[in-house]
Parts: sequence; C-alpha cells; structure tokens
Amino acid sequence: MYGRSVPSLGDSIERRVEFIARLEALTGPVAERAVLDLGCGRHALWSRAYTARGARVVAVELDPARCPEAVARLAAEPPAGPGRVLAVVRGNGERLPLADGTIHFVHCAQVLEHVRSPQAFLGELRRVLVPGGHAYVTATNRHAFRDPHFGVIGVNYLPRRLADRLLDLLGAENPEGQPLSAMHYFSRRGFRRLCDASGLATVADLKRRERIARRGAVAGRLADAWGGALRSAAFHMLVRRPLATGAR
Repeated sequence: MYGRSVPSLGDSIERRVEFIARLEALTGPVAERAVLDLGCGRHALWSRAYTARGARVVAVELDPARCPEAVARLAAEPPAGPGRVLAVVRGNGERLPLADGTIHFVHCAQVLEHVRSPQAFLGELRRVLVPGGHAYVTATNRHAFRDPHFGVIGVNYLPRRLADRLLDLLGAENPEGQPLSAMHYFSRRGFRRLCDASGLATVADLKRRERIARRGAVAGRLADAWGGALRSAAFHMLVRRPLATGAR
C-alpha cells in the first residue's frame, strides 16, 4: 500500500534528485541528516535519490512482500552517492518503529489517502521529526474531476457509498485494492486544517508555488485555481514540526 511513487517521475533517479534539490532550497540540505522514506516500495527509488544527496535514509514499507524486494534490490545494486540507506523496515506509518525526534526529513508520497486515521498518521510524523524538521506529504484532491485511483470522471463528487456502487457497476478497480469509501481525500483547506490539528505547520504548497514562479503572481494564481483545485490529482505540501517544544 505504501509503495507508490510520484508517477510523473517514472523510474528516473536523476529527476528525483533534482526534486530533492529544489526542496532543499526550503528545508536546508539533507546531507548527513536522517531522512525517512515512508512507503519506499519494492524499488526504493526515493531512498536511492536521498542517498545521492548525502542523506542517512531509513526506509519504511507496510507491504510484507515489498520489504524483502527492496532489501534485495538495494543489496544487488547499492545506491550511488555519499549518503547511506541505514535500514529497510516493515512498519505501519501510524505506529512508526522510530524514537521521538530522530528524523530530520520525511518523504511521504501517495500514502496519506490509504491510512486508517490521517490525523494519527500526521501526528506520528510529528512525533518522529526533530523540532524544526520537515515533511513532504501528498494529499489526494477531493475535488479532482477524474479520480486518480479509479480513473472515473465525477465520482469524487458523489457520496462515498453511492460512489462505491457506481464503481462496482462500471467494473472500475483500484490497483491498491481499497474501496473509495475507505480512502481519505482532502480539499486544500481541509488538509491545512488537518495539519493544524496534528501539530504541523504548513510551509508551502509546492505546486501552487511552482505555478506562480512559472507564470507570475496573477496568471499563476488563475492557473492554480483551475489546475490546482480541480484538475490536480493531489496537493504536494511541505509541512514542518514547530521549533518550540510545547508548540503545536
């Protein structure tokens, strides 16, 4: 369940490394820092990319079949770069096998929608992050025209039980095996509220930031209102554990 990667990057390690370099402009370097690749999958591509940037990576995967595959692939072809993959661990993102405040950065793409409790999941990310540590998290867009898991237009606007019945009638299947009613989708505002409730501060909406940088303030916001709110499959968010010990 936790093994899916950002589809637009394909299998390219180089493009992942470029993505991380852009993140570092906001988070600071990951070199010599502890990075959690949450949902590493059988290929552990993000683990390889963070290793190339010099990070010390702990990879966590829920699927019991994907963990040994990731271990075998990393052993057969060790990641290039100055960093290191410290371990590949089977674990649940809502009960991470990590001590409090031990991770500087969490990479978590296409995981949040599959967990039982999104708030508990984000709270667990906050627990393992050092104060001031960051996490990159994707959140599936509740208002996307085409559902990214079933590929059906308009189904996101239906009540979930009705949507499940329609998807059954259409024979639409989710590669991850979950019914739509068991998954968690968000509006942009709803995701920000969830972060607040989980003790995480939202630092940047990365796709919105990219659109504004590319098109300018006015055209970028107009493009984001259409492309971000309605067409994007997911929001790509950078969040942070606040520095103050007692702060949420």
